[in-house]
Amino acid sequence: MKVLLPTNSTHTISILPRIYPVGALSLKIVKEGVNTSETSTPTYSITNGVMSLNFGLVGSEGQKFTIKLTEGTTVVYRCKLFFTAQTPENYKQTNNLYTYA
Repeated sequence: MKVLLPTNSTHTISILPRIYPVGALSLKIVKEGVNTSETSTPTYSITNGVMSLNFGLVGSEGQKFTIKLTEGTTVVYRCKLFFTAQTPENYKQTNNLYTYA
């Protein structure tokens, strides 16, 4: 799951894709609960094996989306997006124990 800020209309996420694309990509975004979708053409760059994906999406606090990134008919990456302005906390997880850093 990737966390996005609701105050931004353009977003950049870092991902490790299933395959590294060489051409144009298509990004299908589905809003959970309502099941409406939109498709866009994102831009991307690859540095040291990590893909930075840039796309536009407007959301409000608490909204959830799923994305499917494809090159032709090949799925490059899938994940969920969550909009929140809360600061994420760092923690370590062990067997039945969470330790906040």
